[in-house]
Amino acid sequence: MSSYEKFKSKYLQFDDSLEHIIDQYLVWVNDDKYMILGKKKEIDFEYFAVKCSKRGNDVYRKRVSTRFNEVLFGVDDLRFFNRKERGGQKKTRALFVTLTCDTKLCSWEEARNRVSNDFNRFMANVRKGFGGVSCVRVYEASSRGYPHIHCILLFDSFEFNVFRGQRGKFRIKSKSVFERYWHSFIDVQGMDCIGGGLGYLRKYLLKGCDAERADSKGLLTLALTWAFRKRAFSISGKSHRILNELSEEDDLDEDGQGPGSVFVVIGFVSARLVGLEPDVWFKQLDVKWVRKWVFGDTVGYGEEKTKGV
Repeated sequence: MSSYEKFKSKYLQFDDSLEHIIDQYLVWVNDDKYMILGKKKEIDFEYFAVKCSKRGNDVYRKRVSTRFNEVLFGVDDLRFFNRKERGGQKKTRALFVTLTCDTKLCSWEEARNRVSNDFNRFMANVRKGFGGVSCVRVYEASSRGYPHIHCILLFDSFEFNVFRGQRGKFRIKSKSVFERYWHSFIDVQGMDCIGGGLGYLRKYLLKGCDAERADSKGLLTLALTWAFRKRAFSISGKSHRILNELSEEDDLDEDGQGPGSVFVVIGFVSARLVGLEPDVWFKQLDVKWVRKWVFGDTVGYGEEKTKGV
């Protein structure tokens, strides 16, 4: 069984243990799928197999890493104070916030189902209290399955006074205000610059987007974000513009025709059926093979009917 829908409808409701979810996730992610595309030629079609992105596989990892790198290097490295300087008043418009979930409040399943609404409520209160703010957010799973949220909050105009706390971390005096917006423990740090914080978020993100190399916590993060349909990371506020300006996906056309080519999605097949190794992301297919396995060996694309593959 490698269908998410089957997992959600038939398995999750009967056995929602963390071990079971991880097992089912691994079955799903290791079942490589390829999208079959057709490209119109003068009198015929060319067909291509393109490896599908699945949460945690190599295509997904590359895509997420590329997109977050665009955010990391696309944002100006705003610097608010010099952390090496002793004395003097220091202020910042950026906070690094970690939101946890008290295990006494609810089960980990309920925490997973409500975390998005809880976070939206938190952000609504932050904007109400401090004005405009942009947010970059990633999820991490605790060892017991509860969601942790790590995020950077960049305020449009509000500045926080910061002081050097334990272990050299900078804190804000108004942390209690943020604590009123969240139901569990919250950690707040004042950031001296944006680039360093985004790099820290990237470590959390990449830890939970590689099923092959993930440690136990990273694998659990992957499995639970898959099971509960959570996005690996999100960007809101003015920073959302950066995500919209990301470069287009790599051209599928190997002969250099570029984005002017028109592709038709024919269907999806397993790696076993298409006969490709997992490290092959793109390959032109033999027309006879496509007609046999996809169209039942019929001739003439205009008369062909796609089967459920």
